[in-house]
Parts: sequence; C-alpha cells; structure tokens
Amino acid sequence: MTTFVLLCVCSFLAVGTLAFKPTIGQGDDPSMYTHESITQKGVDRAAAKFLISSGILNTSTTDPQDIVKEYFGSDTNSYVDYQQRRQDFSVAVMNVYKTYHTNPDYTVNSERIHEAHNLVKMTRLEIASILSSGPLNDAKMNLLMAKVGKCLMIIQSFYSNTNWIEMMVNGGETFLNFGTIASFTMNVAASGTDTCRNCDYSMANSCNDNLLVHDRLTSGYLYGQLNYPKPVANSLATEGKCSHGGVNDLGKNTAATGGINKETPDWSWSPHAHLHNISGLTAVRATEAFFIDSTSGVLGDADQTIMKDIFKLNKALQDKSMGFVIDVTGSMSDDIKSVKRSLISTLSSVIGTPNAPSNYVLSTFNDPANLTTVNTTTDGDEMIRWIDELTVYGGGDCPEYAMSGILAAIGACKPNSNIYIATDADAKDEYLTNTTIQQANAKHIKLKFILTSTCYSSIRRRRDIQKRGLSAFQQLVSNTGGSVLNINHSDVTSVLDNVLKEDFPSSEAIIDCFVQTTLEDDTMDITVDSDTAVLVITIKGPYTLSQASLALPNGTVQTFRTKHATQYYSSHTVTMSIQRPSPGTWKLTRIGGDTWTVNVTASTYMYIDSQLKETDNFGISYVVDRNPIVGKNYTLEVLAYNLNSSSSAFTIILVDEQGSILSNQHLDLIFSSSKSSGYLPIKIPSKNFYVQLSGIDPNGFQFKRISRNLITPVGVDLIVKPIIGNLDIGTPHDITYTIRNLGDSAQTYTVSIVDDKGRVHSPTTRQHKLVAGTSVSGHFQILSSVQLEYVTYTVSVKLPGSGSVLQSSTSTAMFTGALCSSLVTKACALADTGSNCSLVTWSATAVFSFNVSTYTSDTNVQMTIDSTDRKRLHVSGTCCLDNITVSAKPSTGKGCETLQRVITLDEEFVDGNKGNGPHSHPVPSTSSNTLLIVVTVVPITTVAALVGFAIHYKVTAKKNKTKTTDSKEKTDHSADTCIDSTKQDQLNNKSF
Repeated sequence: MTTFVLLCVCSFLAVGTLAFKPTIGQGDDPSMYTHESITQKGVDRAAAKFLISSGILNTSTTDPQDIVKEYFGSDTNSYVDYQQRRQDFSVAVMNVYKTYHTNPDYTVNSERIHEAHNLVKMTRLEIASILSSGPLNDAKMNLLMAKVGKCLMIIQSFYSNTNWIEMMVNGGETFLNFGTIASFTMNVAASGTDTCRNCDYSMANSCNDNLLVHDRLTSGYLYGQLNYPKPVANSLATEGKCSHGGVNDLGKNTAATGGINKETPDWSWSPHAHLHNISGLTAVRATEAFFIDSTSGVLGDADQTIMKDIFKLNKALQDKSMGFVIDVTGSMSDDIKSVKRSLISTLSSVIGTPNAPSNYVLSTFNDPANLTTVNTTTDGDEMIRWIDELTVYGGGDCPEYAMSGILAAIGACKPNSNIYIATDADAKDEYLTNTTIQQANAKHIKLKFILTSTCYSSIRRRRDIQKRGLSAFQQLVSNTGGSVLNINHSDVTSVLDNVLKEDFPSSEAIIDCFVQTTLEDDTMDITVDSDTAVLVITIKGPYTLSQASLALPNGTVQTFRTKHATQYYSSHTVTMSIQRPSPGTWKLTRIGGDTWTVNVTASTYMYIDSQLKETDNFGISYVVDRNPIVGKNYTLEVLAYNLNSSSSAFTIILVDEQGSILSNQHLDLIFSSSKSSGYLPIKIPSKNFYVQLSGIDPNGFQFKRISRNLITPVGVDLIVKPIIGNLDIGTPHDITYTIRNLGDSAQTYTVSIVDDKGRVHSPTTRQHKLVAGTSVSGHFQILSSVQLEYVTYTVSVKLPGSGSVLQSSTSTAMFTGALCSSLVTKACALADTGSNCSLVTWSATAVFSFNVSTYTSDTNVQMTIDSTDRKRLHVSGTCCLDNITVSAKPSTGKGCETLQRVITLDEEFVDGNKGNGPHSHPVPSTSSNTLLIVVTVVPITTVAALVGFAIHYKVTAKKNKTKTTDSKEKTDHSADTCIDSTKQDQLNNKSF
C-alpha cells in the first residue's frame, strides 16, 4: 500500500489541472466554473425543474436557486439539509477527480471518448439497479452518490476537454447521447488524423483557432496520464494531435503545440479560456439533464417520494401536532430527567419560530390504564410547564399500559403528525395493537419510540417474541411508519434531540459557546443582532433559577413572566428563551461561584459553514475529507448564508471547546445571491476548534455565528484504497489501508474495520507501531455471497485503549454478478406473426457489463459480437418468436442472460412507422422510445429467478450538423432502437 501512496504522489507531480478544477482555492477567480460549482448549479436546476414540472410548486420565479428557496420558505433547517445534499453530490464528483485524475477515461483526454461514454453507460446501469432494489437506505444512498459522482465527473469533463463546445459554440448544446444506453452517434477522429495546428501557448488567445477538425470529436493529450504519449509528429511538423495544454502540461511543446482545454478562464492554464464560461454552463445543463432530462435522465421515471429523498426536498409540515407519550411509572426515574431536558430544550428553540407546530399534545401512562392522561394546548410555554412538572410514581410491575397512552395521543393529534413515545417497558395492553394501527393510519400518524429497556430478557421471552413475530411496538412501526430506537440510558438526551430536530427544525444558528470558570468575571456579554427572531441561552451549572440574571442592552433586567420571555430550570440547567430580542449587547450575570457552560443560539436565517481545503504542488485545491494534521497549512473556506451584503468588518475567530480564542484574522467576503464566501490561510493548531464569523450588520450591531463543525487536529493520516467498480460475489476482496505517523514521536495505533452486514473476515483489528515520519500498509478482507448486496464499512484509527477515533474512512461496496440489458432495433408487428412469420425478421442488441467470450440463445436466432465493442451482441431472427433469451459469459467468471420481447402490438411503432391502433400517437422521426431491461444475474448455468427491472428511455437523436469525410473514423456501429413504452408493464420484473 505504501507503493500506492507513492504512485499517487508521483502522478500529481506529473499531472496538473486536467478537467474543471475540483473546487475554488485561495487566489482563484471566484466566478470560475469548478466541478463543485457545476454540480451544485446542476442539482439546483434539476431540483427546481422537478418542483415545477411535478406541480409541487407554482411560481413565476425563474432562477433555480430562488425556486428551491421559495419551496422551503421559512423551513430553513430543511433548506440546509438540501444544501448539504447538494454539497454531498459535489464532494462525490471531487472524490472521483482525486482518485482517477490520471485516467483519461474519466477526464475524456487522449481521444478516449468512446471509452468514457461506455464507462458512464455501464455506471448508469448500476445506478438503475440501485434505484430498482427497494427503498433507499443509507448504504444505498452512499453507493448511489459515489456512482453519480463518477458519471458527473466524466460528463462534465467532456465539455471542458473535447472540442464539442468549439463545434457547438453558438448554442452550447448538451450532447444527450453521451453516456446513455443509446448508440454513440458522433464520430471520433481516427488515430492517424491530425486534429490541431501549432499555436504559441505563451500568448493569450493565440490558440483560439488551432483546431483542424470541426466535424468530429477530439480531445487533447495530457502529459503524465495513462495512454500517453501523444502520437509522435515530426519535429518540424506544424500539425498533429491536440495537446491538453496549460502551465503543467509538459507535452504542450510538441506538435501540435498549445492545447484546447477550457477548464479555467485563465489562458495560462487553459488555451481555450475564452470558451470557459460556455463550457461551464453547458456542463451545468448536462448535469441537470443527467438527473432529470425527459429523454435521458437517470431519474426520469422516479416517483416524487424517491426524488424528494434523493435531493432532500422533504419539508417539515407546519399544520401538525407535536405529540409526546411519556411513561411516568417509577422505573422511569433514571430517564425522566433526560426526557424532560430534551423536550424543554427543543420546545424552547421552536416556540415563536415559523417551524412551531399548530398545537402540543402530552399523554402520560401508568399502571393501571385508568391513570392515562392527555392534554392539548396551542401555548408552547404551557406545554413546557406541563413537562417540567412531570413526576414518576407507581408501576411496580412490567410491562405497562403503553397502548392506552398512544391511543389517547392519536386521538388528540392532528393528521400527518409524529408522536414520540419514551418508555422502558413493553406494552401490557398488546391486545390494542391492531386498534392502534388502524387509528394511526386513519390520521397518517407516524410513531417514533425511544426505548431504554424492555421487561423481559429471558430466553423464553425472546423465543415467544420470535414465534409471535414482531413485538407490539415493532408491529406498530412496521404498519404505520416511524421508528423504534433501542438505546442506553445515557443516550436518551442526544438521541431524542436528534429525532425531534428532524421533524421540528428550529432554524437555529449558534451565536456563542463558552465555559466561564470561577476564576473569570461573573458578567458575560451576549451578542444579539438584527436578524435574531428568538434568542435561547442554555446555562449548565446553576442550582436554581435565581443564580442567573439577564439584562437588556439598555441595562433593564429581563423578566420572565410573559409569553414571549420564559426561563426554566431542570437538572442544573437554566434555559432562557426570548422572542424578538432587542439587538445589542446583553449582559448575563452569574450569582454564585459555580463554573458555567453557556450555549447561545438564535432562530435566524443567517448561518455559516466552513471547510478546509488543501492545495497540491500545481495549485489544484481539494476539500479535506478527514481530520487535519497538526501544524500543517490549509486554506479555510468560510460560507455565510443569507448574509446581508451591507454587512461589514468581518473577522474569523478560531475558538476552542471552552470558547477561548486561539486566533483571529480579518476576512474579505465575496457576496453572491445564495451565499457569501471567503478564504484564509491557516496553520492547524493542536487543540480542537470551532470557526466563528464576526461582523457588523446593516443596522450597526455586531453579529456572531459559529460553524457547527468541530475541527479535530490529529498527528496521524489514514488512506484507504478505493474499491474500483463492483465486487464479485463469493470472492474475498482486500480493503487496503495506509497509516502515516505525522507526529513528532513514536506511536502505536490500532486500525479496525466494521461493516453493517457482518461481511468482514477476522481479524478486524490490527496494531502498528510507527516512529515519527514513517508509514505502514495493511489490509482486511470482505466477502459476500448475496447477490446485489450493499455493504457499508468503516476503517478507523485509534490509540490503543482509547475510544476516540483519530481518522476514519467510510465506503459502500456493491456485491453483484454481471449486468446486462437488451433493446430492439427492429420489431415485428403483430400482423407479422401469422403463417408467414418466417418471411419477416426482427433485430436487437444485447449489452453486457463484460467482454463477451461465449454466448447462446434460442433456436433459430442469429448472434454476432460487435466488431468494435465486445460488450455488445447483435441478435436477429424471424417473427415466429415472441420473446428471446440471450445468455453470455466472459472468459472467466459468471455470466448474464437477458429476456427481450420482439413482438409489438398494432399501435406500436415498427421500424419507425406508426401503427393504426386506437392508442397510437405521433413521434418525430428524430426520436425513438427504448425500453431497457437491466438484469443482475446469478450463474447462467443455474435455474433461478433473476432480479429484473425496466427503465424507459426516450432517446432523442441530435440532428447531424456536420458532414463526415473520413471513412476511417471511430464510431459505434449499433443502430438506433425503438420499443413502445406501453409494453413496460409486461416486461417488468420478468423471471426466467
């Protein structure tokens, strides 16, 4: 593995920028298109198009970002979730850049255009298999994200590195056939064709007209990548294959000199910098099309629920109840304080915000059932008082009357609400389970259980549950939605906090956080700006309410006797909540000598985020995806959302976990419509720290915002070699890692691996002792025999005996056999199936994820392997067959078989002609409807039901705008195809 790391370093030394830059770095033009910005803009456009086209949002707004913001409205926390998902997609693309930058199949250099097309095409099949395999859990979403990143990296690079933009410069059209299942309809320059003339790369704009070919595709050769060198030209030649170009392309001084890349607006990096903006915009359009285009989008057939999950477009419902069911029997004495603290904290931060529920419901249950109570109020402060007054008593046996309490809450809650149940016991009234399910479903209510224990742990009880099926609570969740979380007593507060904030976001931003020791001043400044709607101050340490006092900026002591100003005490914690606080500096006073931990949050639309970036020797910046190294230099990017452009005097402050200032530095912010950004060079301190932005708002008041990300510096680095492609079932696979001691002394490290399916082989832990500055490699093994299984694994580094993770890397592997599909290029009409069926023929193409070695099919079917692509079989036969089955195998390993219907109904299109049936409809001659059957397969020698699914592509062929003059050009020889979408249901989930 050490060799792997050295190879990575060497390849970076040999290759500079090779596609759009991954992200903006310090000193870069902030308006430059990068893979990060292209992906984010493309996701915005896809999400906006989905919201409008599906009828979810009706608006006159045209800007995609504004459309999405309008959809979320005041639900800023859900909007933040959407922005994080958008960033997740861009990180996936940047990770592919970092891993595969030396491979021209990913950057579409070296005229590897067909290879790049095929790579995207096969990855799309894998994406389709994920989407068809049931609900998207976290493991599937992680894998989907990685495969989408792979496709988008290649697609976006197509527009920066090929001459497509030069050919389409007036329109900047996206090439929808690129990377789809359709035939690749564009010619690529032959190996002996000169594509560029020499140009003086030392002068701006001198290479603008250096292309020789305008009727076929080409791309530049980049020194240091695979499949280099560029074809050799005579030293005196003035023409040759195009160079990629740029300051780091050492091959740009050989014919043809110069280059054609458009990846930056700086001509020293990009000889065709004058086309950077149009290539970037076209890549944005292509990113949108990849997701949602009606003819080629991978999500074209996804329903609204899947679309919302993929893009994180789920909003918090406003007209619903916040319902709680609390077990108040004596056994809850260990948990009730944690439950009360979490509920009061959440309520305090939600009250007075747009995300507050319509009403509040509190149901309690005890033993016997007639002690069940339920109360409803629209006053959040009254709800807080009810919760604060909760006491536990009685009980004495187990289980308890949970169903009684749940039914009472269901009756009081509004439809579409969530009810949260906290208990440490099973349900004594299990006989009410079906009634509870019926009533919950009638009001579309989901139940979310927080369980800290159960009544029975005996083997007999467990066997009884196994015989009976699911427990009562699990039956409820299985039939109504929701969740059952079995947790430890110590985790009640954190788990309940997270569950509640998912459904009732508080639009909460962190203003300040600090520890005030007994040696420090008893008066503390609390900064409130003009954008603060609700101020929440949480103080851990006081023994009574009287030990904390708060004064307004004018010196008046704040009273807490109104609906808009409340304070509560629970478990040595005081929570103060003030709605619409006056901007200025408030004074918090400690009365008594105890150490305080103070957390100040606000309901506000303005918040910040931050990320670290590292830059290689060629000026290419990458987002850091692991803990930074102590003492190393990085670039800190600060992102401010919804910051008024009239704000000023910005300062970045690094604060440790106690709130002590480690450093501060002036920051210049660049404003844009959705976010403002600024960059600072920093040297990583030895302490954990937060990033805080301070400034002056338009009304002259100071504001502060803290990023939620705690940055944890360490002295060890971990690199886990990425798994390339899918993993074969039944075969052990190595997960290889390298750790490096970057500290100043020898250290022993424990490296471990865990996965969510139990597929990792023992040993799962290894120890390595390293002297400072050295590294070591090792590996674990993973194996699955389950077809189409998604396994998420995490490799982590700790110090021996410590629970603190220093570095970790999480990935998802997809175990699968072969993938295959088939599509009809010429179908038989129903009228052709009569007595003269042998006189009429059909044709089809079968596509496989491997190079075909052997193949078989039905009797009287002819098959040939494509002359240029061994992953394709051309199949034909007479109309005496209704369906065909094609089986193929690679030279080693398992094969795949695919079923295809070749007979259409009268109203279907046959060989481009419209039928005369009652449901026929016109289709332009430039279009075709393709029904793609994707199959993931067990060995073809076994008789098994195969996992199948259908995806409907309507592939629109581009009009031929250029004339092909070179008969030796490389092209895909398979024909355009057509099959009517009305047959999709007949072919879906076909077993054979």
